[in-house]
Amino acid sequence: MAERAAIGLAHRSKPLSGPIDTLFSSIHTGLAQFIRLSGRRHPVFNIFGSMPLKRYSRNEPKVFIWVLIPYGIIMNALIFGTCIFASWPEFFKGLIYGFIYFFVIYFIFGSVALLIRSKIPAASELFFRIAIMLPVFYVMNILSIMGIYYLYNHIPLLDCRVRPSMFWWAILYGCIMSSAITFINEGLANWEQWKESLSEKEKLQNVYQRSKILGLKGQINPHFLFNCFNTLSGLIQEDEAKAERFLDEMTRVHRYLLRNDDEFLVPLADEIRFAQAYLYLTEQRFGEAIATTIDVDEATLQKRIPPLSMQVILENIIYTNAISKKNPLTILIEGRHNDLSIKHSLNEKTTLHDMEVEEGLDNLLNKYKLLNAGNILVEERDHVRNIFLPLFRAKEDAV
Repeated sequence: MAERAAIGLAHRSKPLSGPIDTLFSSIHTGLAQFIRLSGRRHPVFNIFGSMPLKRYSRNEPKVFIWVLIPYGIIMNALIFGTCIFASWPEFFKGLIYGFIYFFVIYFIFGSVALLIRSKIPAASELFFRIAIMLPVFYVMNILSIMGIYYLYNHIPLLDCRVRPSMFWWAILYGCIMSSAITFINEGLANWEQWKESLSEKEKLQNVYQRSKILGLKGQINPHFLFNCFNTLSGLIQEDEAKAERFLDEMTRVHRYLLRNDDEFLVPLADEIRFAQAYLYLTEQRFGEAIATTIDVDEATLQKRIPPLSMQVILENIIYTNAISKKNPLTILIEGRHNDLSIKHSLNEKTTLHDMEVEEGLDNLLNKYKLLNAGNILVEERDHVRNIFLPLFRAKEDAV
């Protein structure tokens, strides 16, 4: 269980695929290889060659390809005028240099955009994020156009000479293109985010439906019913009052499992009431071989948790640990601030073949993963295991 709970929730980046993605990646790889073979040792070249290629959205390579040719042609026309069109060799040479230049600045601009997005990631902060990006990009455009003018003035790459009079027009065009690319990439990224959120909601609904089925299967199986009815039969003969309470608690457990709501989160108070009823049935069955304590303050009871979380955890504890008077099982449930702690003594059975118990635990881990709630943490020391379930805020603030 400790190994399962250690499953991380880090985002898995998707690899580049498709012809356009491959071309986009190949350009980056080729330039990095060229830098290495050229023997450059300047820190800027080293950084470019070693940095991994990242994307603002899955469709960003397509945006790059569609913008690449018109940007290169128009920017060369602004900087060199009609001279660049005087001969095909000169035109294609200028276009290739323009492509290399555009890819480098696109890579740098994209890295800055990803940095800003990592600091301001929320979809609701779209316009604030763009308001930060655009002024930064405008300053970067001025610097990049200054750089290309300096490069062509000091290195005779082409026969054509740059036109100083078009310097600010080149900057204006660069700023317009930066704005357009920024809005396109933001639109694509938010569209993808929206589609992914719909997909995740579907997955979450499937996980919750699965959890309800597993909960029902786990509690209304022949073993559970046999144990409950056997205990109830003994209590009827010994103490009718206890038998009546046992029947009430058994009804409460099954009523909770059979409820019809489809909420992704329920009040912790509901889960604790279920845990009290479930543990009461267990205590009546095992007697002094099990001791349970629940200590959750009122403020924490207002927090929220995925439904049937306690059923999964308690079932896992009871079915995976050997229980006897000689080696009693102790369970302590505490709630403080943003976590629910379930601490229990550890005496695991040597053989365990209950796949439904393991499936229920996997299902709970998937719930937390889809809700982006963080990890279910597990600590073990001195034959004691402590499980920490993250809690959500009250309903109006819940995810």
